[in-house]
Amino acid sequence: MTDLTSSERLVINQLFDHGIFTSTVTPKMTNKMTDAIKAVKRPLVQQHINTYLKQLVGSGPDNYQNNFLFFIGSNQLDEDHVHVLLATLKAVINLPELKGRDADRAVATQSIMRQVHSEVPNLSEKLIYKMITDLFVTRLELFKPDIPENLSGEETQEVEEYWDVSPDFNYIAQCIVNYLMAQKDTPKLTAVQRVNRALMIKRYISAKTDPGLWPTLVSNKNDVAEQWAQLQRFDLECGNDYALLLDRTHQPSSARPFVLAIAVAHSLGAGIPAAHLNQRIKQINHSVLPDHVVAPGLVSQALEDNALAYERGGFVIPSPLVKRFSAQKTE
Repeated sequence: MTDLTSSERLVINQLFDHGIFTSTVTPKMTNKMTDAIKAVKRPLVQQHINTYLKQLVGSGPDNYQNNFLFFIGSNQLDEDHVHVLLATLKAVINLPELKGRDADRAVATQSIMRQVHSEVPNLSEKLIYKMITDLFVTRLELFKPDIPENLSGEETQEVEEYWDVSPDFNYIAQCIVNYLMAQKDTPKLTAVQRVNRALMIKRYISAKTDPGLWPTLVSNKNDVAEQWAQLQRFDLECGNDYALLLDRTHQPSSARPFVLAIAVAHSLGAGIPAAHLNQRIKQINHSVLPDHVVAPGLVSQALEDNALAYERGGFVIPSPLVKRFSAQKTE
């Protein structure tokens, strides 16, 4: 496998994080991002990126005028999200105030919302707003909240919300439409590529939850670790009964819900009835953090978000990842 350059690694990591990589240089970009945009326009760089991803997970990104789309694994969307995605693309492309404008690309949030809701009337405006924010602000980063500067607290509450639309929006829109319309067969994957996809999609894999993948991982763990190490970001941790990718960009959490979630997971033993989980959380809260009351819902969310426990057959069961952590009572 050819060694990746820093620009190639940056592009691939952006594709993993957001599903897209856009090609317009903006004033606030870092030098590294600017260099990556310049580099990715070269055919050899595109070839390296495609080769790496195809060897790793069996497929590369879609490309439209040097703008890249990579929807795979957890990046894939359910039906409602696809409807909102397409309706938002249509709404923004047809906005008359954006036509011929390069500098000021701020549009009223409510203007987009009205158009999308008319296309997807079965969903509430509140849910549509959340979906658009999750997709276009947080994930794809094609919208940036635009709030006027130098406003007081009262004025901020009253001001109309705007989104600043990326200058590459139409290119990415075309890329997304091409991707959704293409009738692609699932590529034929090697056993190692199936393992790599599972490591991308899941928080962890284990002998118990993934019996079809586990033997392949164990027998190829050095090769798998070497493939991911190319990005200088992920380290493969392989225990006796679990494996996961450790992301160097993620810092360990010290938040109270997470600390309590670890303690709760350790207390589950072989599992407890799901109906008893909130009571168990309250008991652990009193024991581990007696001076602080944490909402049980936040702890339950931390259990799920960090793959510390899962529900099966009406029982909450600890995952193999619990062994990686410890939580102690405060003095």
